[in-house]
Amino acid sequence: MFTSRSRIRRVVLACAVIGLGACLDPDDTRGTLIVPFELGNKRTCQMLGVESVRGDLGEGKYADEVRCEQGELRFANVREGSYRLRVYGYDDDDVAIMDSLQADELMMNVVGDGTTVVADRAVKLTSSPAHLKLRWSFGFGTCKSAGIGSFAISVWRNDGSDLLLEDELDCEDVGSEEDGYYRQVPDERRLLMGTEVGEVSVQPLDSNGDEFGAPLTYKFTAPGAGRDIKLSLKCDQDACWGTNQEE
Repeated sequence: MFTSRSRIRRVVLACAVIGLGACLDPDDTRGTLIVPFELGNKRTCQMLGVESVRGDLGEGKYADEVRCEQGELRFANVREGSYRLRVYGYDDDDVAIMDSLQADELMMNVVGDGTTVVADRAVKLTSSPAHLKLRWSFGFGTCKSAGIGSFAISVWRNDGSDLLLEDELDCEDVGSEEDGYYRQVPDERRLLMGTEVGEVSVQPLDSNGDEFGAPLTYKFTAPGAGRDIKLSLKCDQDACWGTNQEE
């Protein structure tokens, strides 16, 4: 069931934000953009568990959110110009399980003079990848005192058969305080499908890139589209070991 959320809004650059001069500027013309959307290969909202769809136009300048069944987003009072568009589909847990990010540069043009423009084709949403995040600690020590330079990450399908992604994270990467100092593993190719990922290997490396102790292996149930996989480990001068895992 669709519920109202704090992020649900229609964003308009009002005079109080852009200044009185812009409101009186005859060249500051605005229009409306209507963007139809579809889920996967024309699947229904109920089939894929999408409750609401949110569009972000122009890096957050304008936004709209609707019930998934409505089938289109409407951006009103948008200043004339070209804008990047991102669209997300949320489930009833408020998790973005689908998105349009497979098309990285999805651009929309808005015509001013009060004109309403309808996108010439529907924006397609596909399954969002899972997000793999790691954090590590050294007690009262540091990366340098423990002799660790980086962590090599290998991510596997849940049956351990196929390697989905490999990367290496610098030990000195602090991570985000707001996210509990987790570091997110980059996934620009969207390889971490949430219905498939289920095993992660973390191999600590010393400052020369040589293996430091044995690799740590985490096994877990595939979390689902758009979910976070949070793994933690601790290290000292002798070894690293896994602590808790949050899904």
